[in-house]
Amino acid sequence: MRFLMLCREPRLYSCQRLLSAANQLGHSMDILDPNRFLLKLSQGQFEYYYQQGEGYDKHRPEPIKLDQYDGVIPRFGTTSTEMGSNVLHHFQQQGINVLNSAESFRLARDKWQSLQALVGAGIAVPDSAMTGELYSLNQTVKQFRFPLVIKTLSGSQGVGVMLAEKPTSAVSLLETLKMAKVNCLLQHFIAESTGEDIRAFVIGDKVVASMVRYSASGDFRANIHQGGRAEPISLSTQEQQIAIEATKALGLDVAGVDLIRSQTKTLVLEVNASPGLEMIEKVSQQDLATQMIEHLLQKIA
Repeated sequence: MRFLMLCREPRLYSCQRLLSAANQLGHSMDILDPNRFLLKLSQGQFEYYYQQGEGYDKHRPEPIKLDQYDGVIPRFGTTSTEMGSNVLHHFQQQGINVLNSAESFRLARDKWQSLQALVGAGIAVPDSAMTGELYSLNQTVKQFRFPLVIKTLSGSQGVGVMLAEKPTSAVSLLETLKMAKVNCLLQHFIAESTGEDIRAFVIGDKVVASMVRYSASGDFRANIHQGGRAEPISLSTQEQQIAIEATKALGLDVAGVDLIRSQTKTLVLEVNASPGLEMIEKVSQQDLATQMIEHLLQKIA
């Protein structure tokens, strides 16, 4: 089999692990930047051109017309969601199997729409709100107790997640984001889970690994990229089912589902369509990269 991974940083741990896993299973894999693609619809056919090189256009090499692939794995970051999804959709329209579709990828990357999809599927999430630009910010914050979490609609690894301690600071933050034309949502702060959350790694209809993440001292966010640490954790049958249902609600094949335990129930914070492998593979001692390639092979079969 010949696979393609859409990724801007091929040196990343996750990309290298997936490449190695594919090779060890006897398959080849190209790692290409979606922002270097030209997509073409020519005489009813789907075509792909790829251009390497840096600098001015006239100094760059001639584009290469790409052949077909047997399967595609999207691993592009938030800044490449639009073009990456367009490239992915181009392959999907030809019936090529992908490990997370363009539609599910876009949905997971939009924090508000993904929360809507989760609640629509009967999955519990923290109380959340989003307002139009003409809605009063002072009236908006009255909907919540404090402290209050404010999140930008796109962002990952804890970036774009803020904690407002008082109504005045919340309004100030919202006004700043509004002036910068950055869309955001408001979310109830689960005090009992401060600095701690759970990452469940789902492939298909199974939770294959899980870990609990603890924040760096004084930070309410538990993201590893914000200086946190992680340990293995066993999830209850109900928590595993929540993670699987959240993955299916967004139409994903592979997902990192972030959970928090409140005093009354386990809630889904968000669902990541391109979950990192490094920390969870080390913590769980699971070969998740190989399991992902095997799942793609099952889809192709």
